[in-house]
Amino acid sequence: MAEQEEPLLSSGDTVKVTAGEYKGKQAKVISSYTNSISVEFDMKLEDGSKPRTVLKHTEYELVESK
Repeated sequence: MAEQEEPLLSSGDTVKVTAGEYKGKQAKVISSYTNSISVEFDMKLEDGSKPRTVLKHTEYELVESK
């Protein structure tokens, strides 16, 4: 069985975005997938919702693991 290059993250882990529109922002992991993770940011949009996005494993760094 091949080893994965990135560690699997758990729901609730904190990551820092290193590329794209949200570069420099921190987000909480919603779910981890083979090639990406889905995250939710702590800031609120004008309509009161929190932005969510999907990041490739090369687009973030782990900040805090739960």
